[in-house]
Amino acid sequence: MAVKSIESLRRGLAVYDQLHRQGATSLAALALETGLPKATLLRLLRTLQESGWVARRFNDGRYLPATTARPNFDIRHSLLRSGMAAVQSLSDMTGLPADLVALTDTPSLEVVDSTRRRTPGGVDPLVAGFRPSFLFSSPGRAVLANLPDTERERILTYVQGADSPAIRFELTSGRLAQELDATRRRGYGIRAAGYWPDSSDYGAEPMDISVPIIAGSRVLGAVSLVWPSRDRTADGVARDHLDAMRAAADEISRAALSSSDRMR
Repeated sequence: MAVKSIESLRRGLAVYDQLHRQGATSLAALALETGLPKATLLRLLRTLQESGWVARRFNDGRYLPATTARPNFDIRHSLLRSGMAAVQSLSDMTGLPADLVALTDTPSLEVVDSTRRRTPGGVDPLVAGFRPSFLFSSPGRAVLANLPDTERERILTYVQGADSPAIRFELTSGRLAQELDATRRRGYGIRAAGYWPDSSDYGAEPMDISVPIIAGSRVLGAVSLVWPSRDRTADGVARDHLDAMRAAADEISRAALSSSDRMR
């Protein structure tokens, strides 16, 4: 007896393959690339989401694969799968947008997802996929301050390759070392004054603070709270919400490692 193939499975695999090749993709773009009706795509994507193969970013609504090759499991996928519930709870509790940032093997930082939304007078809402500076962003400073010395030096050697007077001055003047010492004492990183990269942060001038996400001796990334700089001070936000940020970071690290272990 001839065995029939399952057409819906074929379609689902085609969608998953498209996401792996293209990365974060909107529903409209997926419909264009696959030729499938949006209603069919939504059912396939919901099934893939419920099975843990696909995630949908809160920040911009785009879909992307939530898994990668097992031998080189990328922490971004683990954080995306398991970290946003804690980030959304933190945002609800504090009333402030929160970013989830991963430390990748490149090395680089990447905003995995964010609860930012477009609001009048608010900061740039679309930051998922953005790569913050190690030296000038609050997640960068939170990560660097908590890395083992050898790993921090490896990253700073990589960063030095950028031909930037601001980066060279930060590394050679002693200012970065002082800031990292201050970050350790405070327990959180603060965005550098004037750090407002051209590729992000349109709208009101932002301010943010970050705490590291640490699992054992491994720094996975950071969680940040962000707000228009005119509204509040960094010290004030830390005074009100630092404990909640640390609790969220702890929850994220446990969930991310559990997710990573299941996928290996």
